[in-house]
Amino acid sequence: MINAIIKVEKLKADDEFFNAFGIEEEDVEPSLKRLNLEEDEEMKAILNEWENKSKEFLDSKKDETAKIMAAAAEFKARMEAEEKEAIAQKDAQVPTETPTEKTE
Repeated sequence: MINAIIKVEKLKADDEFFNAFGIEEEDVEPSLKRLNLEEDEEMKAILNEWENKSKEFLDSKKDETAKIMAAAAEFKARMEAEEKEAIAQKDAQVPTETPTEKTE
């Protein structure tokens, strides 16, 4: 499901890029190589800036995911404890038969 969402978002972003600049996103990288812009200092600065922004974003999501996972583990432990308690209460309520009761 997540992969499908990512693909849809990429298609949307590609469409927005085309609408804004009039070129396909897939044409950008080959053009950068053909024009040797990968060695351009201004281009390097731009790429470095976006790499840093991307890293910060992913780090923030990593922290967010860790919090969600911790909350899920806490919830699971609480549910298991409640289930054990419910079983213990049920066992305490069921009267056990003694051997004399069975013969009567």
